[in-house]
Amino acid sequence: MTLQLPLRHSRTAMRSRRIGAIAIPFLILSVAGHYFELFNTEVLLVLFVIGFFMGATAIVLAAIAVVDLWKDGGKGFGNCFLGTFYGSIVLTPLFIATLGLYMFPPLNDISTDMEDPPALVAGDRIDDEIEQDKQLMQKASYPDIVPRRFRLPPPELHNAVSSVASSMGWKTVYELPAGFPDEPTYLLMEARMPYFSLKDDVAIRIQPDRVGTLLDIRSASRFGSHDFGTNARRIRGFLASLDKVLLQNYGITARVEEPELVLQEEIELDEPQITERAPLLEVPLELPPSIASMLKERGSAPIPAQKPAQ
Repeated sequence: MTLQLPLRHSRTAMRSRRIGAIAIPFLILSVAGHYFELFNTEVLLVLFVIGFFMGATAIVLAAIAVVDLWKDGGKGFGNCFLGTFYGSIVLTPLFIATLGLYMFPPLNDISTDMEDPPALVAGDRIDDEIEQDKQLMQKASYPDIVPRRFRLPPPELHNAVSSVASSMGWKTVYELPAGFPDEPTYLLMEARMPYFSLKDDVAIRIQPDRVGTLLDIRSASRFGSHDFGTNARRIRGFLASLDKVLLQNYGITARVEEPELVLQEEIELDEPQITERAPLLEVPLELPPSIASMLKERGSAPIPAQKPAQ
């Protein structure tokens, strides 16, 4: 009778699977807690570090278990696979963020008008200026983010902008509606960054323009110096949604393209300019008797000169 020893199970592989399985709900609960404002952003970042460390630990333990099982045999390759799989899921956001550092410029404040951006006073941000190097970086990276002109009065465009912002889930912090058709309007809203529920600030300014209205939008991150392209995507998404709403309500987007605006300016410049003349005074200037008699002898009737206004 032969004695059969029990097959060895790798405890390291089991620990790898358990740690990886715990790390996934840990990160999900961390994001949920921050969304419901149970803790601030700084605490969320600490929880992210812990979660990423757990995911990396699961992968490292799985690798150690595979080497051990290959040498001494036993069961546990399934646990190694699951530990690696769970750890990879946890580390995926970190991997995407690392790629974003190289794919997008280090900006956290994007505006269609960089010289005079819409006022931004939400959260801890009170600065309204964008540094010169940031402006050059934005122009090179996002040349399509520029002011937009529409053939609509400010009140109508304001209503369309407000409905689009609400449909995108933005929360209105402050609103300055239009009282008259030629008055500017303003909206200050709070937007959340996808997936991690980080809060950002969005300001929209609508001003009367010679063709209708001029719209400027600014999106800025409250935390961090790199937005990984989030603010630019937010502005592009908003403008695309606004065009759809205007197309649905008016049949056209009512947007004025820059070449068309330049052509209109050239036409205005080609028109003859009529300068206003000062009204003539009806008080004649008295001429000396010698000059008057000389002109009378020549038979010419001079145009009465006018006295300058006192």
